[in-house]
Amino acid sequence: MRMLAVSFLTLMIPAVGRAQDPTPISVTTVDGRTVRVEVLGLKDNQAKLKAFAMDGEITVTRPLDRFEPVSAFMIQVRAANPKTFEQHLELAKVAAKLDLLPQAGNQLREAVKAAGEGAAADAKRNEAAKWAADELDKRVVAAVAAGNLEQAENCLGILTTRLADQRTEGQLAKLTESVATLRMSVQAKQAGDRAAKRAKEVQAALETRIKPIREGLARGDKEYAKAVAQSQNTSQSARTCETAVAEYKQAWTAAKDLASANPDDEQLQAELAELSDQIVESALRAALHAANVLTLQTDYKAATAWVNRILKFDPENEPAKEMLQTIQVAQAASGNRDDYRYGWRRARR
Repeated sequence: MRMLAVSFLTLMIPAVGRAQDPTPISVTTVDGRTVRVEVLGLKDNQAKLKAFAMDGEITVTRPLDRFEPVSAFMIQVRAANPKTFEQHLELAKVAAKLDLLPQAGNQLREAVKAAGEGAAADAKRNEAAKWAADELDKRVVAAVAAGNLEQAENCLGILTTRLADQRTEGQLAKLTESVATLRMSVQAKQAGDRAAKRAKEVQAALETRIKPIREGLARGDKEYAKAVAQSQNTSQSARTCETAVAEYKQAWTAAKDLASANPDDEQLQAELAELSDQIVESALRAALHAANVLTLQTDYKAATAWVNRILKFDPENEPAKEMLQTIQVAQAASGNRDDYRYGWRRARR
């Protein structure tokens, strides 16, 4: 069972008495039971709750580790009733320890709102941004070490599109290279597994035929990595994404032509199917990166154009539809950089 985060925040939470927000919330226990409760207080990782069932209610005390992480965090937020920058930032750290990145982002957004205005507020906002970038950086490194490509790509995506100003181009390039190396390792293993089922002569001939396509994919990946490293310069990053997408398109066209010319070659068709999937996934990743950095720049028109290119190709693409919603929300917030910066929903890449 995952250990729940414990911090000095619990010292600021009332042990007894009614929380200021009496609205009940639904929480889920580790064994899957859902309960409606009102949070009354929290002390020593023990939550005092008023639970509602049928026509009655009961006041009970339960340890936080009896609840799923999201519910445990909701209880801590209700008990803390955060108002200040410091309280929200501490809750962001609690959420991160529980591996709840969207909730951590929400608390960071509330923290910078609570910071106020003036020089002292600017220092607080910088403190929040520095902690956020450090946390994401640490998570990328840990995910790469663990071989968790999905987690590494997600955290890298948030860092490079929301908090690129907290890292140098060299630091971003190093992180991007580590994730790219992991991605290539995963793809190489998959290709190796397929190759192991074929005779050596057949595999050698196959590799010769698809070599130009692999090289085109590699060129696109190189440009994409450069675009991520350039994330501080959002317009340049978007232009480099354009170059990457052009390389991917060329590789995809070559794969399409080779497949059309050899409809009965089952082994070639199987390999081209895998390669074309990788090419499309990479091109979508580059397009979404461009849309993200342009949104941070508040160039919503250009960001929307990138998303529409994806939707024209794949009208049901969920990451693109989510990105379109993100752009619309950011635009409605009148360019509030912090609202977008800490919108840590899964960054599809």
